[in-house]
Amino acid sequence: MNESLQYFTGSRFTVSNNRPEGVPAPETVGSLSYRPGEGLLVTMRCYEEKPRAIYHDPNGAIYTDSCMEAYVDCFPEMHRGYINVEMNANGAAFCSFGTRRHLRSTMPAMGIPHPEVEAERGEDNGRPYWQVTCLLRAALFEALYGRPFVLEPGHKMRGNFYKCGDHTVAPHWASWAPVPRLDFHDPDSFGTFVVDK
Repeated sequence: MNESLQYFTGSRFTVSNNRPEGVPAPETVGSLSYRPGEGLLVTMRCYEEKPRAIYHDPNGAIYTDSCMEAYVDCFPEMHRGYINVEMNANGAAFCSFGTRRHLRSTMPAMGIPHPEVEAERGEDNGRPYWQVTCLLRAALFEALYGRPFVLEPGHKMRGNFYKCGDHTVAPHWASWAPVPRLDFHDPDSFGTFVVDK
């Protein structure tokens, strides 16, 4: 059964469906907000003291670091695909668009500016965390889908959120909406986001 953020503007989510191939992922939470005229704001926080963060440049093997990921298909009825942005504690990100794992192109390859990611580290009641924030701009979605990025109340999108660390000391893979196998690029397992206002 797919998860649903019934009213996703500002909705919070928890990435807690751990895959058995690894250890349980560190606590990971986030929020997704639709900002009319701006785009989608993704914020994710992981309570992890020493995240692996090797990569600094865009579109490296970010998933091998301690990594938080957001996948969003804004207009699933168009069957164009989903955007995925994979982010580490340095603010480095891998970003691509397509319909499946091997049917994607990066933003530079499509002639589209790479989204910017802000990263920070801190403590919350003595618990170390790292956090990433990424505004996926309306112009980005308009270039990908070829239509205005205006979402009316009731509009449904599909997607998922992940925490992974392929080359960390304790490899782990977790998702917001459950996945049936160790493959995050599975649109059939995406949950639903519904615009409320």
